[in-house]
Amino acid sequence: MGRPAPPPVYRDDPDSVSMHTTRSDYDYDDTLQIGEPLPAYSDDPNVSSKAPVANQGASPLPEDEYSVIECGTTQYAFGKPVNTKAVTFRIDEKLNEPGCLFKYIDQCLAKLPPKPLVQVHGYHWQTVRKGNKKEKKQVVDFDIKLSMQKFLGDPKNKEWCRPRTVGSTEKALRGGFRQTVAKDPAGDLEVGDLRQDLYAWCREYCSSNRMLKSFRVNRTVSGLDTNLIQQRIEALIRQTNYRGHIMITFPVEDRGVDIYNPHRINRWRTTPWIRWVFYLSFLWLFTWPLLYFFTARWAIFTVEWPFSIPNAQSTSGAGRNDRKFATISEEAWFLKHRKLIRRLVMCGHQGTADELDLDEEYEDPRALPGRSNNEHVETAVGIIQAGVAGWNAVQRGLGRDPDGWGADS
Repeated sequence: MGRPAPPPVYRDDPDSVSMHTTRSDYDYDDTLQIGEPLPAYSDDPNVSSKAPVANQGASPLPEDEYSVIECGTTQYAFGKPVNTKAVTFRIDEKLNEPGCLFKYIDQCLAKLPPKPLVQVHGYHWQTVRKGNKKEKKQVVDFDIKLSMQKFLGDPKNKEWCRPRTVGSTEKALRGGFRQTVAKDPAGDLEVGDLRQDLYAWCREYCSSNRMLKSFRVNRTVSGLDTNLIQQRIEALIRQTNYRGHIMITFPVEDRGVDIYNPHRINRWRTTPWIRWVFYLSFLWLFTWPLLYFFTARWAIFTVEWPFSIPNAQSTSGAGRNDRKFATISEEAWFLKHRKLIRRLVMCGHQGTADELDLDEEYEDPRALPGRSNNEHVETAVGIIQAGVAGWNAVQRGLGRDPDGWGADS
């Protein structure tokens, strides 16, 4: 699909847009002047809105030496996206040895961040006729995924990468199928040496003679103001006269790693085509309870990746702006990506945008490599290549679609 003609320079004003709109309230003001400066993402007017480089100077991430098993692709159930890549699996003979398991968790999994996403999904309902009946069909207008992984902190910085094991009084999976506290919770004190405590858990897992067992490493993302990002993106999309339904979610891929012992049943349960056979034949109704009760599970290790933390030096009280960010604030992230999001929405992009260059100099379509500096030539080429879809995107970008687009029909 070719590139549509570049839209005019866009400036947004979040204060001019109601964040709680109804289906009949789409009168958004998009009359900001071209020379108007971008709003700052801080209450301090001296703070620049220029986004810093993400993870500048961060340590390189370790490489996963074991095969990553993923089950499933993007799916939708009851109109909502399903995160099928939330948990990945590892199965290897070496990981049933305490030393290898501890080294793998401590030096690799504990330093690999999860992948938080911003998923922007737009759709509308279209009435179609089948024979003598009319039916409603859902039409996807755009489905965009933007990764925020590179905006997390340095894994070598304990402030932005916080591994921990469960305390004695915390409920957790400790080798069974249900969460329990420690058998002897008398000394509920913080563990003095995290590495020794983690190694003890690895040794307990590997020494278990259970036929089926798994060890879970959890990764969490905290301190992310999803409401702010959701409001900004929805206002941006509505300013393109979009009349459809908008669903903005924040799935976290690879937030969990399950390490299974190398039993053939565990290999079957992580094989996609075998899983589908059980799904379609409804054999999972019988096998799932058996696997649930007969698998010994350990889930005692978590790594927290804060996107932001409370600013200890702040004296103005608690608030959204009294925070210290790992690399960038939510407002600055939006300002850095808003042009890209707007273009992808108007072009009806579906899929990830990780492969696109998000550097500042490439946010203008005319600055993309291989583009002509002649705006009229690029407009003609874009229309010819894009066809009808490209022409519609051009009209929306130029504001020549007063009735809007993407409405239910």
